[in-house]
Amino acid sequence: MQVTVEKTGPCEAKVSFTVPHDEFQSEYQKGLQQAGSTVKMKGFRPGKVPVKVLEKSFGADVRRQALEQFFKQAYEQAVQENELQPVGHQRLPLDELDMSSGNDIEQSFEISLRPEFELGNYKGLSVESELAPVMDQEIEAAIEDLRRQRATPEKSGDEGLPEDGVTVCELEWKVDGETIMEREGLRLSPLQPVPGNDADAYTKALTGAKEGDVVEVPLTVPDDFDKEELRGKTGTSYFTIVEAYKLVMPTDEEIYKLLEVENSEELHKVAKDRLTQAKTGQENGRQETVLLEQLIEAHKDMDLPGAMLEAQAQGRTAALRQQLEEQGLDKDAIEAEVEKQADSINQLVEKGLRAFFLVHAVADKEGIKLNQEDLNNELMNIANRNQASVEEVAKYYRENNLFEQMAIELTERKVRAFLRENAKVSEPS
Repeated sequence: MQVTVEKTGPCEAKVSFTVPHDEFQSEYQKGLQQAGSTVKMKGFRPGKVPVKVLEKSFGADVRRQALEQFFKQAYEQAVQENELQPVGHQRLPLDELDMSSGNDIEQSFEISLRPEFELGNYKGLSVESELAPVMDQEIEAAIEDLRRQRATPEKSGDEGLPEDGVTVCELEWKVDGETIMEREGLRLSPLQPVPGNDADAYTKALTGAKEGDVVEVPLTVPDDFDKEELRGKTGTSYFTIVEAYKLVMPTDEEIYKLLEVENSEELHKVAKDRLTQAKTGQENGRQETVLLEQLIEAHKDMDLPGAMLEAQAQGRTAALRQQLEEQGLDKDAIEAEVEKQADSINQLVEKGLRAFFLVHAVADKEGIKLNQEDLNNELMNIANRNQASVEEVAKYYRENNLFEQMAIELTERKVRAFLRENAKVSEPS
């Protein structure tokens, strides 16, 4: 098989190959023989099925498998002999081949290549810290939030629903006397207003309500309501209180036991340490984003593979269309919004691809690699977040071919941390 490669652009190459007709037929016949050796067909012994019968039943599949084999061979030969660095998933145009002529197969396909660029400075980038100290009010709020999380609900009875209580209720929205939405089994708090209701009016109406009460609150239909023609109209929300609970807070001793501390001083220290850790993590993430943005801006002239740009833009556009359809927009409105967001989608895709190539360039230069421990830790973290076993998560990722994406994300995390650890971080002036 003859294979040639032509560079058609900074990030594209055209691979052409020719398979002699006899060579293809030889591979095709081998495939038929292999199929005939294992197939069981009524009226024929295994391995004795006539070729014409095999061709009628399996010819199309065997021919396609032979074509795939030659395509893969041409791809691998082109990459190896020309030291190409392909990226993305290459589309092999198997359906475009015409085998009816009996001539040699002459075919070509495009390959997206990793861009060639000079990696600029990525060590010693400057970023200003925005890490704020943990305030006493934050510590108290965190402890109070923990108390609420551990609170035990009890029926409020004749006292009615307290402002910080919880209700299980039914909700009905009416506009011009017509019901536009109904929900059952909602778990709500007077302190967390439902969209479309004024916060103060909502809290005031629900506070003190008892089981069986129907509470009315003025309604303005939200802008994201699924029926566009009703958005912004006024009406009434009807809350039917099915169950009303007050929250009984845990004692200090129960909180001490939960956090394994002896007294209030130790409790406040643990809360402060956790808040400090959370703030530090958030600030580290912010700094890493700023530094990566600087690196992207410094390489904004990098050439990018056109096929990858187009494929990712199409994917984002398709996702946007689906989202707009789910919101109830008609076809014309969807197309108008898609056109409106086209430039921003393209810019996001370009930025994402530059980040991808820059991250891997830094990783290659610094020898930043993943190991089995990294993958195992990530699987364990995912399992813990989803209350699943590591084996279940690994099976899901394997069956859905997600390990490559996991590796990409883990590599980016390592590179982002490397940029931050090697940056010049200054305190606010």
